[in-house]
Amino acid sequence: YYNLPKPLNETPPLDVFISIFQFYALVSCSLSGLQLMTSMGIWKLKRINALIEARNTKQKSYLSDQIVDASLEKERAAAARTAFVGINVFCIGVSFFWLTANSWNVTSTDWIGGLAALIHALTVMEVALIVLLYYMLKDASEGLIKSKRMKKMADNIRSSGGLQQKNGEIILTADTYEWVVEDGWSPFWCESVGPTVDPIEDMKLLNKEAAKVSVTVDALLTTKQSLQDAPHRLEVSSWMARMEGYREYLYFVLNLVAFYGYFLGVLCYYFDDDETQPFHIGKLKFGLVTEHADWHGNFAGDFMWTIEPVVILVSPIILNYLKPKAPRAKLE
Repeated sequence: YYNLPKPLNETPPLDVFISIFQFYALVSCSLSGLQLMTSMGIWKLKRINALIEARNTKQKSYLSDQIVDASLEKERAAAARTAFVGINVFCIGVSFFWLTANSWNVTSTDWIGGLAALIHALTVMEVALIVLLYYMLKDASEGLIKSKRMKKMADNIRSSGGLQQKNGEIILTADTYEWVVEDGWSPFWCESVGPTVDPIEDMKLLNKEAAKVSVTVDALLTTKQSLQDAPHRLEVSSWMARMEGYREYLYFVLNLVAFYGYFLGVLCYYFDDDETQPFHIGKLKFGLVTEHADWHGNFAGDFMWTIEPVVILVSPIILNYLKPKAPRAKLE
């Protein structure tokens, strides 16, 4: 049995419970941010740039070459974005150090900068969260658009029996190739990577992947049997993309509430006098006195960021259970 020193011994059980999730967010977001910045960001970008540079020295005239090049460009943009997102995720993770300390009343002392340090951490977190909110909206919108494109492609294959539209145009790009290939397409340049890679080995893998894509493209364009199950797979993928888009909107709402909740904490710190504060500041506090606005805002942020991990963990299980099932084969 051990008595905690002041002010740690004044921490209520609810705050102790919340601090466990905050500490988990501190560790997980910091590590995730580092991984996004490095192995899935900067290091991956360096690898893809080298592959693209090597590809630019070769003569390319086939559809399969266009698909490989488009995939490389797509992953290059994704790696640059991931590195930027990683910076913001890391900043949010580090900020949770002060939130965890605040749950244990540490910020009421001068041990780690006091209340001012907590407010600065919240401000950094708010700025980083704005970036993530933008990408949540962007991903949600792109998910719904992707769902519609998949459904349209499934209808086109079912009606034409192939990958050609009525005007004769072939609807095969880096995206659509990934959709129609059985079990999907995930080339090695989509994977995370270490700080160093073997360029010779990468070129061997690139040539092998390009040859494989060439063979698969020829089969898709010449053999209708290779597309026999494609419409159903596309419809299932379309449903999943739509649900994942809706889930991104849910993430946006949860994080928007958390953003405004923690924003109230910053607002109450700089405008703590209810008598002299400007009229619009009082409206931003929903007419609450500073103490109540600060408490409710902090509670809203903590509550939303307690729900979000549950959604992240449970939603894949629910979606996988609810997704459309393959039609049963007819008995002869």
